[in-house]
Amino acid sequence: MILSMTGYGMASAQKDDVAVSVEIRTVNHRFLDLHVRISREYLFLEGEIQKAVRKVLNRGRAEINVSIQNTGPTIFLVNENLAKGYLEAGQKLRESFNIQGDLDIRTVLSLPGILQNRDTLPTDTTEVFSELTGNCVQEALEGVLRMRRQEGDALKADMLKNLDAIEEDADRIRELSKSSAADTLQKLQDRLQQLLQQSPGSVDPQRLAQEAALLADKADICEEITRLKSHIEQYHSLMDAVEKTGKKLDFLLQELHRETNTILSKSGNLEIARHAIAIKTNIEKLREQVQNVE
Repeated sequence: MILSMTGYGMASAQKDDVAVSVEIRTVNHRFLDLHVRISREYLFLEGEIQKAVRKVLNRGRAEINVSIQNTGPTIFLVNENLAKGYLEAGQKLRESFNIQGDLDIRTVLSLPGILQNRDTLPTDTTEVFSELTGNCVQEALEGVLRMRRQEGDALKADMLKNLDAIEEDADRIRELSKSSAADTLQKLQDRLQQLLQQSPGSVDPQRLAQEAALLADKADICEEITRLKSHIEQYHSLMDAVEKTGKKLDFLLQELHRETNTILSKSGNLEIARHAIAIKTNIEKLREQVQNVE
């Protein structure tokens, strides 16, 4: 199964005085890269959110935006020790530097840490936050997966076109290599015959035959063609596999590229070189497409 790393999903839910909405966007990335945006007072939910996402996604950059609204009455807890410290510090400054003025209640309440509400949330309300957020994350992930499957189907269709083109060129290279090997050997024999006629007795015919055989062996591309075909078959199998195969497909493309380069370097046939270059072009197209496969 080919899954794209591009996806989007959103969900919202409400219970009593709590409203939650979750939005998830994913794009391609080499590894799984999670970014959760949530209000500071609800950071205790971040671990649960990440755990839920990691169960579903293996690769890609995921941006999870969580919005939580509590419309119920809020009970604030006054940090009396902190307020006492502020007042004593203010009194000391006034006495030390003869500063005029008093600290009014509005100023005191606006000081950092004086009012706190997270620790005063009732247990049942916290459970509601966790339940609604978890449900919304799951629903949003289902939307992400639907889009990833749709994108993956389109991606697979394009990849098959490029892979079919590669296979056609590989088959053509196989046919050309049969006559190419014979042509190469004949050219070597003709050249050797010319050298022997020009300088009779100066070159050992047996040594020349050995060198000719060695050169013919170096020009043989049968093994490279066989491996090329094998990699193409594996690529087809991986695209139909249940597992997520993005990294394996990327590795196979490296192997396809390596075998094609070897064919280009070993074969002196211009027609074979033309088909090999066409293969490399389609490999590059596949490489761009695989970057977005999970």
